[in-house]
Amino acid sequence: MKKSKIVHDRDNCIGCNACVMIAPQSWVMDEKEGKAFLIGSKKKKNLYVAEIFDCDVDVNKKAESACPMRVIKVEGEKRFS
Repeated sequence: MKKSKIVHDRDNCIGCNACVMIAPQSWVMDEKEGKAFLIGSKKKKNLYVAEIFDCDVDVNKKAESACPMRVIKVEGEKRFS
């Protein structure tokens, strides 16, 4: 069930690749721009937003924590401790 989402401030991404290494099911590097791309996202104003499966929340929370620029926001509950 998809009810969680990720919001990515791509303009301020520095392309460190941490999110791609931690959560490759949600992130890829855009080699042309040198920034991370949130798979399945849609641009809303200056942000990219994608719905994710609840089972992907935990790993994307790790990507959120690892981002040195703090441009990833995961909106969803952790399912398991």
